[in-house]
Amino acid sequence: AARSPTPTATAMLATAAPTADPTKHTLRPTVTGTSAIGIKYNGGVMLATDTIACYGSWIRYKDVERIHQVSKDTVIAMNGEMSDYQKVLQMLEQKRIDEYCIDDGSTQTSAELHSYLTRVMYQKRCKFDPLWNMLLVAGHRNGQSYLGYTDLYGSSFADDYMATGLGMYMALPLMRNKWTPNMTEAEARELLETALKVCYYRDTRASNKVQVARVDATGVHVEEPAIVQGEWNHKRFVDGSSLAGDGGW
Repeated sequence: AARSPTPTATAMLATAAPTADPTKHTLRPTVTGTSAIGIKYNGGVMLATDTIACYGSWIRYKDVERIHQVSKDTVIAMNGEMSDYQKVLQMLEQKRIDEYCIDDGSTQTSAELHSYLTRVMYQKRCKFDPLWNMLLVAGHRNGQSYLGYTDLYGSSFADDYMATGLGMYMALPLMRNKWTPNMTEAEARELLETALKVCYYRDTRASNKVQVARVDATGVHVEEPAIVQGEWNHKRFVDGSSLAGDGGW
């Protein structure tokens, strides 16, 4: 028969027992925002998102801003878990305060902030506690525009146009076909709106209430959310399936 533990061993086991729950990490995103889209144009760079935050498949919040200015010439936009994005904003704000306290007149460029965020995301991923976001970093300084991407794995790259979430599948093909290096601000805005409309049509987590930010030589301009008008009178939308005849596909 097994020998029962001695009083001394029992006391040791009681002492070693945890007094609180173990450390818990985010297992999956809960309240999320969908696609973010970025594009360079001649003289600046633009970012755009909608204003939806979903709790699962429920559109829980309809007026959430997912674009923020983080320095005098840099903005970021996000896709993913809202609480993790708030943590990212807190870290960037603390970084801004530290720069202000040093008071040497120097501020980090958009590329440097992008590199910093990439290192943070990779470090959190290695701790098995990722910040569940895809981030776009955009800025303009000394006549040069910058647009970078990083995500929860610490992946990182810069490009002339990019998108996150379902926008990778819906918006990028449009921008590949229509983007040009010398496009004007008006042309870039039109292309962004077209991409946002397609995401609205095809993504059940998307909205037609969108927010656009641009960065150029005059600084950062984060616009108020606005409604993008959709077109629902396409023949297939109206007629529906020839088999079902019910307005569906």
